[in-house]
Amino acid sequence: MSQENWINNTRETVTEPITKIANHVNRVAPAGVSKKAAKKKNQGQSKRIQRRKRTILGKNVVRPVLKENPEWIESNFSMRVCNRFTENKKKTSPDQEDPFCHCGKKKSCHEPQYLQNDDPSKPWTVETHTKKSPTKAYGEIEFVGAAGSGQGQQKLRKFVCADYKTNPKTLMDLIQKQWNLGQPKLLISVTGGAINFPLSSSLKDVFRKGLIKAALSTGAWIITGGSNSGVMKYVGEAVRDYAIAEGGSATTSIVAIGIATWGILDQQEALTNDDQGKGKLPGRPASYRMDQQKRTGPVRLDPNHTHFILVDDGTTGKFGVEIKLRSDLEKQISEQKVTRESDERLNVPTVCVVVQGGPNTIQTVYEAVQNGTPCLIIAGSGRAADILAYAFDNVRSTTREYEKNGVKTKKQTYFLTESVQVKIAEMLYKEFRDKDLDLHQNRIKECIKQPSLINVYKLDAGRGVSTDIDGAILHALLKANKGNRIDQLQLALVWNRVDVAKREIFTDDNDLKMSELNESVRYAIEHNLPSFLELFIENGVSMNDYLTEEELTILYSRIKQTTLLSYMLKDNKKKDSRNKLTLGVIGQIIQQLTMDTYKPLYLSDEERFNQEYPPTAVSGKKVLRKSDNFDHSEPQFDPIRELFLYAILLNRREMARNLWERINEAIAAALNASKMLKAMSDKESDPDQKENMMEHANIYEELAIGVLNECYEQEEDRTNDMMIREMPNWGQVTCLTMAVQAQNRKFIAQSAVQNLLTEIWMGKISDENNYWKLWLYMFCPPMVALDVWFREDEHREKCQQFAVTANELDDSEGIGENHEMVVRVDNGGAAPPANANGEHRRVSGESSYIDPGDVDIHNSGRRLSVWQRLRLFYNAPIVKFRFNVLAYFAFLFLFSFIILTEFEEDQVRWKEWFLIGWVVTLYLEEFRQIAHGESNSWMYRFYHWINDFWNIVDVATLLLFGIGVALRAIPGMIGPARIVLALDLMGFYMRLLQSFSVSKNLGPKLIMIARMMVDLLFFICILAVFLISYGIASQAIMFPNVTDPLTLFKGIFYQAYFQMYGELFLEDIQPETCTLEDPCPEYSWMGILLLSIYMMLSNVLLLNLLIAMFSYTFSNVQDNTDELWKFQRYEVINEYFNRPAIPPPLILISLIYFFFRFCIKIFCCGCCPGWTSPKLMHRLKDEEVKQLVLWEGINADNFISKENFKSQHNLDERMKVTGDRVQTMVLMMEKLLGNSEQTTRTPPGGKSVDDRLSKIEHQLVRTNEAMEWIMNSLIKNKLSSEEELPDMKHIGSSSDPEESDSNENEDGDYEVTTLEELVTRVHIKSRKSPYPGTAMRRFHVSDKNVPWSVTYTAYKPVTYTHPSVLGEGGKPPPHWADDDLMVIPVSQRPQLQYNKFDTKCNYNRQSHMGVYRVQDGLPVNPKGRTGVIGRGILGRFGPNHAADPIVTRWKRKPNGEKETEDGRAILEFIAIQRRDNKQWAIPGGMVEPGHKVSQTLLREFREEALGELDKTEQERKQIKDTVDQLFHRGTEVYKGYVDDPRNTDNAWMETVAMNFHDDDGHVFAQLDKLFQAGDDAQGVRWQRISSEIPLFASHTAMLTEVAKIRNAAF
Repeated sequence: MSQENWINNTRETVTEPITKIANHVNRVAPAGVSKKAAKKKNQGQSKRIQRRKRTILGKNVVRPVLKENPEWIESNFSMRVCNRFTENKKKTSPDQEDPFCHCGKKKSCHEPQYLQNDDPSKPWTVETHTKKSPTKAYGEIEFVGAAGSGQGQQKLRKFVCADYKTNPKTLMDLIQKQWNLGQPKLLISVTGGAINFPLSSSLKDVFRKGLIKAALSTGAWIITGGSNSGVMKYVGEAVRDYAIAEGGSATTSIVAIGIATWGILDQQEALTNDDQGKGKLPGRPASYRMDQQKRTGPVRLDPNHTHFILVDDGTTGKFGVEIKLRSDLEKQISEQKVTRESDERLNVPTVCVVVQGGPNTIQTVYEAVQNGTPCLIIAGSGRAADILAYAFDNVRSTTREYEKNGVKTKKQTYFLTESVQVKIAEMLYKEFRDKDLDLHQNRIKECIKQPSLINVYKLDAGRGVSTDIDGAILHALLKANKGNRIDQLQLALVWNRVDVAKREIFTDDNDLKMSELNESVRYAIEHNLPSFLELFIENGVSMNDYLTEEELTILYSRIKQTTLLSYMLKDNKKKDSRNKLTLGVIGQIIQQLTMDTYKPLYLSDEERFNQEYPPTAVSGKKVLRKSDNFDHSEPQFDPIRELFLYAILLNRREMARNLWERINEAIAAALNASKMLKAMSDKESDPDQKENMMEHANIYEELAIGVLNECYEQEEDRTNDMMIREMPNWGQVTCLTMAVQAQNRKFIAQSAVQNLLTEIWMGKISDENNYWKLWLYMFCPPMVALDVWFREDEHREKCQQFAVTANELDDSEGIGENHEMVVRVDNGGAAPPANANGEHRRVSGESSYIDPGDVDIHNSGRRLSVWQRLRLFYNAPIVKFRFNVLAYFAFLFLFSFIILTEFEEDQVRWKEWFLIGWVVTLYLEEFRQIAHGESNSWMYRFYHWINDFWNIVDVATLLLFGIGVALRAIPGMIGPARIVLALDLMGFYMRLLQSFSVSKNLGPKLIMIARMMVDLLFFICILAVFLISYGIASQAIMFPNVTDPLTLFKGIFYQAYFQMYGELFLEDIQPETCTLEDPCPEYSWMGILLLSIYMMLSNVLLLNLLIAMFSYTFSNVQDNTDELWKFQRYEVINEYFNRPAIPPPLILISLIYFFFRFCIKIFCCGCCPGWTSPKLMHRLKDEEVKQLVLWEGINADNFISKENFKSQHNLDERMKVTGDRVQTMVLMMEKLLGNSEQTTRTPPGGKSVDDRLSKIEHQLVRTNEAMEWIMNSLIKNKLSSEEELPDMKHIGSSSDPEESDSNENEDGDYEVTTLEELVTRVHIKSRKSPYPGTAMRRFHVSDKNVPWSVTYTAYKPVTYTHPSVLGEGGKPPPHWADDDLMVIPVSQRPQLQYNKFDTKCNYNRQSHMGVYRVQDGLPVNPKGRTGVIGRGILGRFGPNHAADPIVTRWKRKPNGEKETEDGRAILEFIAIQRRDNKQWAIPGGMVEPGHKVSQTLLREFREEALGELDKTEQERKQIKDTVDQLFHRGTEVYKGYVDDPRNTDNAWMETVAMNFHDDDGHVFAQLDKLFQAGDDAQGVRWQRISSEIPLFASHTAMLTEVAKIRNAAF
């Protein structure tokens, strides 16, 4: 097969399923199906898919992998190719015929059409010598041979090759839309060493874990250089290790984007689409081999990064091409909003993590700081990171007070002391030699000026900002935002790092106002951040003030569309399209999830809770709040409870638990949550979510049990009240009812609940009564009033005993009989209280008992009348049950007697009529049970009634009885009627089993029988297969062609069934005689064989299987039987609590009474409000409710404290803590061992030792100076010895501590801002160390010793002249430099033409300062000592002349008006960025030999600001004409000495600064588009003149003078 055919077939294979998917997504109806039906089907599938999106709480979902659009990528991304071959003569090629081009490729690697170059002399640049073409390198990479590549994640990595000038917005579209990476909450840019460097295993572990933890906890993206070396490799290994640790589950994918230079990559051809077969095939993943031997030079991509952006500028072998685009992309990402919500104001925070690194790392940190990006320096990782860390650790600060516009302002500046600068220079020289040394130093000095953006994490010390790198990263970001606490808090919320908020924000100096936290509280609730919500509450946020009805509605309106609650709201809206999202609708949902008798708060006031608020509304003032004097009989708006319900409805486990711990009525809240969660699980279609909700529901059942038992241990009576108290705040139901509705069997099985059920079962009857005595007195009512004990009797006896004791005490104290007291007893009291004087009195004056109407299990302390005793006795559920059981036995006896003896066709006796009437009362009782159900609607009442198994049995038996009676009335149907009634009697006998459920011994056995019946049904299904197969086979073999259905049925089923029990029917299989009517079976031997097999299977296998199933069920159910029985016990007790006292058939009296009462209530509204059916609830007074709720809260707190204590002392938790401590100790030991090894290798060893040595050296320097002063004083006073003055050698500093300089610029790097200071002040920059471009330290010269007039015998300047001035590699000095006089003896030095024009070298050696002194053939700096002799990096001895053109214009608004500040116009000047140190400066340069200053001014401006050297002839002519027009009128600003860091004792800088001002702006209007940095400049721009802008050398002072001349703002 040809390659083309193979590609076409592959395309068809891939395209077909994609087309089908597209048709499905686009809702395209297949052929033969109507569009309406297809749309309906697709909507259903879409709904199921969306519902499947809901996953278990806390689990992240792997993003779906989408295919990028090749056409979009090729139209938006491009690569570069060199299109003008230009030979690079500096780079030699082994093949002379195949030279290198400036692009880095050989000539043979260029396309033939690109070998022609019309202007080979023109400098090669990317802009002019390359062209763009649509990118061919994109798609997916498969790393072959990489260890652990793709573990737990997608093995294919996305990549694209992009032009270095690609718009970062286009890259963001690629990342978010094509690669589907969404939105980061943090951007971690890791930069550092690009070559492999060692890290100890412990430090490597700290770095990996910290980085991954930061990425996971904040949802961050990690951006690196993407190569398989250096720090990028460590990052990739961290990502790989995390994926391996996850075991391949890949529930959360870490985004690690590598941005690398395309031109330095290995295997570029493998990444490029190529139809010719040389590269990767279009649409196929690229195979990037990691198992090949690596070539020298090119670098490889890291296989553990997830995405790659390869930056191309058309060059090969050039590093750092990606830096600018990477910086732009990071800036673009940082401008994105953290979330896509409309009210989001925070951008994505960015942090730069620096590990090791080289010169480019310093540049990256510098650019990051300039862009306001915080940086985290990992000290101890080596090279650039350690240099930056050292610099930041040794930063000094000073505060200056200055006045501007009459306002005094303090400004704090940061600087490095001279000794520290020297140390940094030494470190830079050691690591990077002297290349760009001055540039690196300047960048470091600029970085430390913004200490809020620099943070150091010390790996070598094990401590620093944080013990974890992730904490240090987040600390750096918050430190950068210091001053705006709300923004800091918002960042912590977005990252979900409550530890950071506690440590950085909610500190002792926290100045946050509670009113400012409302948005943060809403964010925490909406995004499920329970730890933050708890933090807010602990720090004083009042939920009463925050959570209004409006705010709660807004929270519900902003729930995610994939939640179950959202679907329930949609379903509710379908039922009633008028329903808007209000709290009233939420109340309907809550009622659906609980029960229809549950009355939520949101349905209690339609006007209040049916108001609609937009999701983006800002909550206003509170509407109604719970106060201390509220009515406990009415539901109240409690913010904590409402948020708890919100969390439960959204299945937010941790948030709900935290709120539950703060809620009142903890048991009711837990039971309510359990019920709602179980109901939600029934509605949930996702099996994972269903299981999660059930687990959540079980947790709340356990919590309810814990608080219940805690309360029960404290006080039994209050616990009973708590269980049956009507709770208005929880739907006006009781805890007991809620537990039953939630099917919380474990809760019902608790001793507290069972004790309550026993109390209800006994009613008012005391449990001290004899068991058999109650049976006897049931039939003797007079004895009930005389000898049956009630609860009040127990109470009265205790009170009487107490009164007798009190009387005895009174008599013993001589108190008369007249002192007597009435004992007032509360509902639960067991002993009479004392009076005000502490006296106890006799019981007297008891009031009569008042029936509360509902359940009453307390001893009221009131007197019971005879009638009340009788009524309470016969209304007790236990007595009702006994009467009903006895009546049922009588019914069964009567029914059995009639069916056995007196069921005749001819006549119906009175006994039979009585039986029919009895059954009618049973019918009516079942109807009464439905009518008295707890539900509000008849449908729900019937539903709950029919769900009871025994009610189903009742229906079946009553219907059969009705059928039997109907057949009885039909003549000739007495036989069938007898059969039906006999079967019905069996059902009535089976109904007797319910009465056994009350028994503790028999009740559990009934549950086992019920479970075994299920097993039996399954067994019968299995048995039927064997039975039918055997029956049909044996019948067909032995008795073929039988057509009689009865005979067939008997042969198939009858015999086979009974053969299983041992009745073999051998006489039918092998009869002794056969007749025509009864023929012998055919193939009887086959029947015997089948019978034997059948008997073995049925009797041996299946029956033993049934026994095994029963045994398994018994063993499983046995542990839970007691729990199930206790739960069913409630149903029995509840049934008999509500039953009339009179059993059937006399129950007819009660039913008639209920009917008339119902009619009266219907037709006489408001009459007899007390006529209600009793309920299992108890209503308490407000004061009693307050005490009960408070008591429950105390016990709930005790339970929570015990649970927290258990969790803290849990073995697993303790093992984890111990493991963490051991790991920390091991880490510390490794660090100590590492430090000791390092100390052994480096004798000075350790920073503390260096510090001590430095201090000793410093003291020696001071001693040396003091001795010199003493000796000079002795000489002046002629008291010295005749011997020569001893030589006081200069003592150098090994580490240069901060104290080594006596006058080390306490003000830092002082900036001369006026020309007066420049003229009068001693030079400062000329004495700064290190010398520019070196690590050399100048000899220290204090301010007082600068003038030459001051005798300074200890002055030992350093001799230095840069090699570039002397001539490198044996070459002669450059034309702009003098010969080196320093190596020539003084007596032989030639005398140059100082203080006049040097005709020999055509250079003016005259100084603008006047005549300067010449000593030993060398000129002397007129400003004084500098600490260096020689020329440094200056070319000429004496003055080195420069010219600085200051070109200015007025800054204007778009309408042309001048911009002003404080009444003065704002001036702009043209600034260039120097290539050598990257500082901004005035364009200018050195005066060339033979040139005048005016010529230099013109030349330098055209070359540096306008890039004249790179312009065409026409552009050069335009520039010359325009500049000449401007420069013919200039104003001299300054002429003289320049305080330049390059100055020495023998060479110094002087300049002439001229201001050329374009007043109306017309001149530069023609040249703006021609601005281009050139020559020694790398950047050019219009810059406002301001004192806040740091400039090179003394340029600030010059600009100050220009501002004065032009009367401009400064």
